[in-house]
Amino acid sequence: MHAPSRTMLSSLILLILMAASALLAPAASAAPGIHFDQPTFDFGTIFQEDRVDHEFVVRNIGDAPLKIDKVTSSCGCTAVLPPKKEIAPGATAPIRVTFRSGRMKGPISKSIYVESNDPAQPKVTLTITGVVKQEVEISPGSVLFGNVGLGRTVERTVTIRPVDVKSFRILEVRSDHKAVRVDTPEALKDKQGGYRLRVHFGPFSQPERVYSFIVVRTDLKHVSDLRITVYGKAGQPESKPAPPSR
Repeated sequence: MHAPSRTMLSSLILLILMAASALLAPAASAAPGIHFDQPTFDFGTIFQEDRVDHEFVVRNIGDAPLKIDKVTSSCGCTAVLPPKKEIAPGATAPIRVTFRSGRMKGPISKSIYVESNDPAQPKVTLTITGVVKQEVEISPGSVLFGNVGLGRTVERTVTIRPVDVKSFRILEVRSDHKAVRVDTPEALKDKQGGYRLRVHFGPFSQPERVYSFIVVRTDLKHVSDLRITVYGKAGQPESKPAPPSR
């Protein structure tokens, strides 16, 4: 029987070493995998001051438990963590999101950020989009009177026009400051319609800074109470410019 050649021995030793390396090599560690089938939600068209509720479904496509660490959002949205602290491999859980349109208008895009223990995607962005319609437009939305002398009264005009409604009625106008008064709303007779408000500021018997609101109650379906901010000063000394430097 012939003894094995040196070449055969070398090849055999190499095979043994490769097999040993394969046996001693650590197995690939398990990891969670975060996934959303629909990471974007379009709520369509709503009005100002409306609310939209939606559930994004998070799925664990990995082979280790998925933990959602944090859910944050941009302006207009609130989001809550899923009810499960850990999501098993292959399981799902809801992330509930509420969007409030407030006084936003036009096309809207808001983001929700989901942070988890997925090493490949530690932070995922979800998106809510849509269009917010405006029932009426107030111009100006805030009335600035500046500095008014004691004993004087200054008048400003505010118009309220329909935008995404054909018409509306003003039911009541009230001010929360005794020196801010509003005349009876004047119906505008042009094609667009709406109302004109004449706002009076003063008279004041002593210096005062004013930050108040005019509330206009209407028959609008979505924003029944319109708020107009009023700023002004009465009898305040004018600030003098600093002398020029030499």
